[in-house]
Amino acid sequence: MRRAPLYLKIASDFEAGIRSGELKAGQRIESERTLAERLGVSRMTARQALRQLSAKGLTETRTGNGTFIANLRIEQRLETLTGFTEEMARQGRRVSSVVISSGTSAPDETCRLALRLGRAGRVHRLVRVRFADGIPVAIENTEIDAERTPGLLELADFSQASLYEVLRSRFGLIPSRAEQSLAAASADVHAAQTLRIDPGAAVLQLTRLARDEDGRAFEFVRSVYRGDFFVMKVNLSIEAMRP
Repeated sequence: MRRAPLYLKIASDFEAGIRSGELKAGQRIESERTLAERLGVSRMTARQALRQLSAKGLTETRTGNGTFIANLRIEQRLETLTGFTEEMARQGRRVSSVVISSGTSAPDETCRLALRLGRAGRVHRLVRVRFADGIPVAIENTEIDAERTPGLLELADFSQASLYEVLRSRFGLIPSRAEQSLAAASADVHAAQTLRIDPGAAVLQLTRLARDEDGRAFEFVRSVYRGDFFVMKVNLSIEAMRP
């Protein structure tokens, strides 16, 4: 069996260190000359290994400063409906959350209209900071129709538990489809502090309305995602031209 080129093995070892967290985002890595000397390989082999890492988006070159470990992008697929916990697990990432606030109250007008609640309607509101591999990547403000989910916020520790799993198992609410929109924005002071980015940095504002199997809306989500961490991906097809 033919052995893989040496430069691929070197790149693979670096990738394992990056994905395990041993090598941190923003950490400077060796020059090709230093790497070649340390590993006892040619500079061409070291150069090819570094190029391989760059091609996979694992490193970035800063002119005049060297090569650094890049922030690992999170791929968010737009054609499937999953919760944050499930999506991060699918991508092999360590997920955690911090609950900023939770409670039951009257919704604002935007949420009330989205969920088609009456004037006396109430929602369970859950605000969490979402972490991937220990890095804060999103602020998620979730509102659930309280009439259909009595006692929801007391049923689990939502810094650990999956909200969608609790909704499925305790209330039979299965998210079947959703309308979702994305908009580019700049981080305000609160978002910047929470997500550990600079004020004015690029963020994505996501709004999602989830519906159950009967088409009834039950969840309204407004989130702020770090723009440097997420790639939104969707598969498109061209419809056949009709005569």
